[in-house]
Amino acid sequence: MTEQVDDAGEPTDGGWSVRSLHREARYTRWFGVHLAASLVIFFASAFAAYALVGAIPIEQLEALIESAQNGMPTENPLPELAFVPLLANNLRAMLVIGFGAITGGILSILGLIVNGVVVGAVVSVAVRQTSWVVILAALLPHGVLELSAFFVAAAIGLRIPHRIGRYLLGWDETPLSRVEAFELVVLSVVLVAMIVVAAWIEVNVTSDVIEWVAGPDALGPIAE
Repeated sequence: MTEQVDDAGEPTDGGWSVRSLHREARYTRWFGVHLAASLVIFFASAFAAYALVGAIPIEQLEALIESAQNGMPTENPLPELAFVPLLANNLRAMLVIGFGAITGGILSILGLIVNGVVVGAVVSVAVRQTSWVVILAALLPHGVLELSAFFVAAAIGLRIPHRIGRYLLGWDETPLSRVEAFELVVLSVVLVAMIVVAAWIEVNVTSDVIEWVAGPDALGPIAE
């Protein structure tokens, strides 16, 4: 009887049970070169936006911000963070990034660039109005989980087209093995949980961390 092997050539027992799939799962396969590529794309975009916005004279930057604020509705232009809208927005952003899996990685790359540019630009503006202590206190509590989820989603969005390409070229027997499909389900559940926790932290914890680290008036210059 021929021994069954997975896409990496490792023996399997051919079972379809959750226990069997979990035993064969190798989640680290999703955290290799595709995750590294996601990190490079995001941080390159963030640093580029940071440098570009930072090159704008502060007077001109303040005038641009004031002009943008004048174009906003006069009633509550910056509403208080609410958990459900924030969660929905973050889940949508992660879903778009993950859709790189069916767009040849294009949406994953675009999503990383857009989010990187936004983060870089916001930090570049904020660093002129407050300290790095406040910025890190505002970003790290929820940002570690949120960005990690985005990066893993992007890695998935890049790896699946890669695997499909290998299959079309005849290098692999299947575009995705059943074990990889199981890993995707598990990772998807974990990523959604990470986004939920990150949104809760951003709404309920971040402001307290900022006040604890830098005092109750830390966000005064930003809010003005």
